[in-house]
Amino acid sequence: MPGVPDVTCVPHKIWSRLQNKHWRRSNSDLLTYGPGAGYAPLREAVAVHLRVARSVNCSPSQVLITTGIHQSIDIVVKLLGEHGDAAWVEDPCYWGTRSVLNSLGINTVPIAVDQEGMRMRLANLRRPPRFICTTPSHQYPLGMVMSLSRRRMLLEYAAAHKVWIIEDDYDSEFRYGGRPLASLQGMDTHDRVLYMGTFSKIMFPGLRIGFLVVPESLAKAFSTGIAELYRNGQVFLQATLADFMAEGHFASHIRKMRVLYAERLQLLQQSINRHFGEKMTITGGEAGLHLVLGLPPECDDVLICEQALQAGIIVRPLSRYYMHARGARRGLLLGYASVPNDEIARSFDKLAAVIKNALRTDA
Repeated sequence: MPGVPDVTCVPHKIWSRLQNKHWRRSNSDLLTYGPGAGYAPLREAVAVHLRVARSVNCSPSQVLITTGIHQSIDIVVKLLGEHGDAAWVEDPCYWGTRSVLNSLGINTVPIAVDQEGMRMRLANLRRPPRFICTTPSHQYPLGMVMSLSRRRMLLEYAAAHKVWIIEDDYDSEFRYGGRPLASLQGMDTHDRVLYMGTFSKIMFPGLRIGFLVVPESLAKAFSTGIAELYRNGQVFLQATLADFMAEGHFASHIRKMRVLYAERLQLLQQSINRHFGEKMTITGGEAGLHLVLGLPPECDDVLICEQALQAGIIVRPLSRYYMHARGARRGLLLGYASVPNDEIARSFDKLAAVIKNALRTDA
């Protein structure tokens, strides 16, 4: 399944040891509602990690612990936006981003992407939005990296028009080739970027811990807002994760999983080439937990996904990530991270049979 990590590789013994340590201490503070900004040692650990790994310019006071990307977007819009505001979103983009924005009364404006990232046209630039939502380090779902020139343009535009940039640093930890560019937040000199991420892809989805980095001037208001709106708990898990990071296990786990996922990516690419050669385009293979297999425009990628599911294979249709069906590219999101090495070729054989049947039908 696209975007799902291999949860069997989480170092369970280490995690259990850290959890048990807190149980033995019987610290009642870890079993009640947490502070709005989150557990202080975790905020410190996240700040250190982001400064080193992503060139994020932040202090622990700017780091807010959330339950993930959805809650991070929710609090940003509630505190900085109003019903009827506009938000630019990449097209295609993560469906959850649009869903949260729309549920809050925000009008989403699709902005096409090319190999350099968001492709802003003059007609768009004439009508500044309240928010710009982007995944510059690894565009979801297509996988391109926003160019340095586009990043500078975006930051200059946001500063000139008082626009808030919501930077989702999706899958930035898992890059298999080349040096990643610094985060937008690290390049921002006007405090217009709100940077967010999650531990779901690195650790396990059930952890439900994410983070939001805001300008220093907004930190107190956001901390109060999170406390009043959500009454977040999970302090016990936050304390465990803080220790996991402080002892170096987090960085070690990332390195280990990066090697494993690179192996699985290579195996999947080999399977694709074995069946289709150069007949199919592959994008997004430089980073992340999935790649995109392009399909001819006449193919029904939704139907292929349904037929693949009947064969026991879960893939996602690329066309569903576009805001409008007209002009949507056809393709399949293939997740490889959670598939054991020795099952990748066999699983793709099943999917290839479905695809070939669809190609014959559409011919």
